[in-house]
Amino acid sequence: MKLINKLTLWYLAITTLVLLAGGVIVFYRVQAEIEKEVTQRLKRDLHQAAEMLGEGIPVSSIKTKQIDVKELAFDSPEIHLQTTDSMGMFSLPSRAVDRKFSVASSFKINGKHYYISAYNFIAEPDEILEGIIASLAVTLVILLSIVGITSRQISKRILSNFNRTLKTIQSFSLKQKHRMKLEETHTHEFKELNQFLEKMTNKALDDYRSLKEFSENASHELQTPLAIIRGKLELLLDTDINEKQALLIEGIHNAVQKLSSVNQSLILLTRLENQEYPVDQKINFSGVVEKVIESFKELIEMKSLMLTTKIDKEVYLSINPVLADMLFTNLLSNAIRHNTANGNISIMLTSSGLVVKNSGEAPKSPPHELFKRFKKDKQNAESTGLGLSIVKQICELSNFTVEYEYLDSKHCLSISFLPAK
Repeated sequence: MKLINKLTLWYLAITTLVLLAGGVIVFYRVQAEIEKEVTQRLKRDLHQAAEMLGEGIPVSSIKTKQIDVKELAFDSPEIHLQTTDSMGMFSLPSRAVDRKFSVASSFKINGKHYYISAYNFIAEPDEILEGIIASLAVTLVILLSIVGITSRQISKRILSNFNRTLKTIQSFSLKQKHRMKLEETHTHEFKELNQFLEKMTNKALDDYRSLKEFSENASHELQTPLAIIRGKLELLLDTDINEKQALLIEGIHNAVQKLSSVNQSLILLTRLENQEYPVDQKINFSGVVEKVIESFKELIEMKSLMLTTKIDKEVYLSINPVLADMLFTNLLSNAIRHNTANGNISIMLTSSGLVVKNSGEAPKSPPHELFKRFKKDKQNAESTGLGLSIVKQICELSNFTVEYEYLDSKHCLSISFLPAK
């Protein structure tokens, strides 16, 4: 969920809770004010009736439907103000069940003792509650509409700087030459965020450039002495040496050759991770596959391997031409290297994917782990352990998915050209 939507929902939730709490407070305050007002009015009626009795007005003239006057024994104790709240009383005038609120008190006037009572019908709590709920419902709808619209607009305006920063970060790439520059903002928190992001991305660019320069220099500096060592070893093999020395020199030569291969593979993986192979257009991958197969035919025949192919024509893919050649070369060389005597290789290419199968012994490690760097099967000690890592990296860069399985005594590498669901 977007931040602006979360903020809007929080505003609406808080507003609703405040209104509900306010409704409860209003209900009790309105009820208390009604009772207070009715009590004061009825007390005035009692004192007014008492004044009229003091002026000598007859009791019969003072009595009304809501005021009653009774004479008590003079020596009976004086009754102080009493209030009575009767719920659900039947009212004759309205012929309905109402709430009756009564006050009564006694007065000694002109040598007589009078008991005067007065009452009135007032709204019941549920009626007050209904009115408040109706009012709050309308208020709530109006307020939520206003808060929902205004808070969204305000949040959108406040977060505009954040959204611009986010878009700039999303478009940031380590390959770009210029440093990232974020827009100025007057919000303190966003200003600190922008300063941190600029500092972090600048450091990442500096580190990337330093690492790239180091990798290029290391590649160049390592290849030269490795080539010299290989040349010296080859010359040494042509001299008069015994068989034991020849074996030792051959072992050194193979180790140097492997070291050179590892160095080149690591540099390739670094370039792949840095996305230094752009994809400008679609290429005919069928032609790449057929060309690589043709270059490996002699090696396949030397190892007495049976090759079967089913290659669809005109399979076009969005992949860098250099990477396309590397991808299939690695797959086919693995199928040849890790095969058995008089084994077989099958290749199937369609517009949806590529499948390369070869006979061979079951891997000692789980197949999916062989995609990791330097993870290789113990029975293939000569391998650098980087071939499948390169395949996986190329597939990820080209938005392909690759899977490795061992089924029916065959190694099966499947690449899907379709986007993952």
